[in-house]
Formats: sequence, structure tokens, C-alpha cells
Amino acid sequence: MLLQPNDQWRWFMGEDQHLMLDLGEDMLFSSPYLAKHLVCSSSLEQRFSVEDTGLYYRFLDSLTGMGSSAQRVQAALNGVAVARFYKPLMPQSWFFEPQADYHQPELGELIGLDLVDEQLIMMVVETSPAACVCISLSGKRLLGGSKQLPNFGAIKVMNDRLVSLDKLSELQEIRQVG
Repeated sequence: MLLQPNDQWRWFMGEDQHLMLDLGEDMLFSSPYLAKHLVCSSSLEQRFSVEDTGLYYRFLDSLTGMGSSAQRVQAALNGVAVARFYKPLMPQSWFFEPQADYHQPELGELIGLDLVDEQLIMMVVETSPAACVCISLSGKRLLGGSKQLPNFGAIKVMNDRLVSLDKLSELQEIRQVG
């Protein structure tokens, strides 16, 4: 079941200092994002805006075919939360392998980031010509040393680290045929 935004949805800061979304009808969405990582005050109470709705549907469209509808809604709402309220981040590209092809991502695009021994699936929630902010769709991962990236964790990376999942699927199809 996909949730349809309405004018009753409201962002607020929960008692545990996590960003929350009141969905009406006694339903609450709790994001994993703490107040200390956000650009809003602890007294936040804002409506889910028209821009939020646009982002929500854009992210849902990009997540088509991934997981259950509840997982897609969760990822889309977390994407909106990061795009709207997350503090600006400095790039942390050194965790990921550079790519031969430079990829300029689109908002909501699913991309890959190569660690030494695996590829993380991410969703782009903010773009610029040089870098993008992504949220992890790969679950909790150790990036290096003691740096952990939780599920839906936000990270900013330079665009020269991004792997287009479309190009990756095309290569896999060519390898299967050849």
C-alpha cells in the first residue's frame, strides 16, 4: 500500500530528537535522523509541502521494483527528510573507488558506489555538478576503519565515484549474451 500525501501530514521533532512525520489517522513515521544532523529546531512543526510531495513521488518512481511497497515508502520519505532538513555535508569520497566514466546523476536516481569488496546501492537526494548527497539502500555497512553507514544513512560523494546502475545492467546483459 502506497501512502498518498495530504494536507494533514506534518513534520515535527519527536521526544527522542528524531525527525518524525505525522501521517494522520494515528500513523507516525519516524526517520533515523537526529536533530543534531538537521537544520531545523527542536520545536519544528511544518506541513508536508508541495515540494516535499514532488520529491516523494519522484523518489517512489525511481524505487519501482525494489522491495515491498512499505520499503519503497520508507526510502522515499527518508529521501525527502534528507533533501529537506539534513545539514550540508562535506564529501567523503575516499571510501569509494574512483570510476573511469564520470556520471552526472539525476535527482532520485539509483546509483552504485564501489567499496573494495562490494557495491552499495544508493539513491541520489541532492545533486550538483561536482557531488551529490545519497542515502544508502544497502543496509548497515562498514565503510572503513570505524566509519559505519547505516541503512538510509546520508553521505555526500564526488560524482567521479558514482556507477550508473543503468550502464551496469547493460554491461551485465552484454556479458550474458556474449
